[in-house]
Amino acid sequence: MSADFYDTGPALAQYLVLHYGPPGWQLPSEAFHALADFPVRCVREGFRWEELPPDPHALELGCAVGRSCFELSRICRRVVGLDRSETFIEAARLLQKNGSLLSRVPLEGDQAAERLFSLPPGVRPERISFHVGDALSSPLGDSFDLLLAANLLDRVPHPAALLQRFSSLLRPGGQLLLTSPFTWLPEYTPRQHWLLPGSERVAALLEPLFTLLSRWDLPLVLREHPRKFQWCLTEATLWRKKA
Repeated sequence: MSADFYDTGPALAQYLVLHYGPPGWQLPSEAFHALADFPVRCVREGFRWEELPPDPHALELGCAVGRSCFELSRICRRVVGLDRSETFIEAARLLQKNGSLLSRVPLEGDQAAERLFSLPPGVRPERISFHVGDALSSPLGDSFDLLLAANLLDRVPHPAALLQRFSSLLRPGGQLLLTSPFTWLPEYTPRQHWLLPGSERVAALLEPLFTLLSRWDLPLVLREHPRKFQWCLTEATLWRKKA
C-alpha cells in the first residue's frame, strides 16, 4: 500500500462506509454491530465534555471523509478538519454542501454497486471548514479547546514531530484524543522515526506538557468488500494540556 492509496477509489469507498454506512454495510453480522461508527464513538466516548468550556472550538487532524467533524459540530461552535487526501476532503465538502454523496462500493471481483451516503440528522455543517494539508506543517490559525487525531500517528513521516506540535494547537486545559494501532510501515514513516514500543514512547513524549486522563482500547472494523474486513484494536488516550 503506497502513500497515494488514500487518494484512490477503493480507499474512498472504505472510508465512506466506515464513516457513513449503516452497520449492515460496515460489519459482516449483527454480532459485530457494537464496533460500528468508529468516528462517532471517538467523539461521543473520547472527550470529557463536562470539563470543556461552552461552545468549544475543535480541530481534527487526519479527518478523512469527515464524520467525526460532523459529530463535533453538534456541540462545537467551530470545527476545522484537515487531511492530506484531496479525494477525502472533496467528498467531505460535497457531503457538507449537498447532505449526501453517491459513490461506488466494491462487491466481488471487479463488481461494484452505487451507494448513497448521507449526513445524519442534527449535525451543523455550517460550523465546519475542511482543508487539504499536512498535519505536521499546515498553518491552522487560533488554538483550540479540543483536538482529535484518530489513527494518524503511524501515517506521518515524523510522528514525534506531530506529538510535539499538539501542544501549540491547544489552549491550556484543552483536551487531546489520540488513537493509533501503531502499524508502522516504511512507506509512510522511515524506520528511524518509528516510535517503539508505541504506547510507551507516545506517553514519554506527551507527558512533559500533557496530563494523561484515560487510556483504553477502541476497536474498529474497516470493510474492503462484503467478505473481507480489517479488524484493528487501536489504543485510545485522552490528554489534558497543562497550564
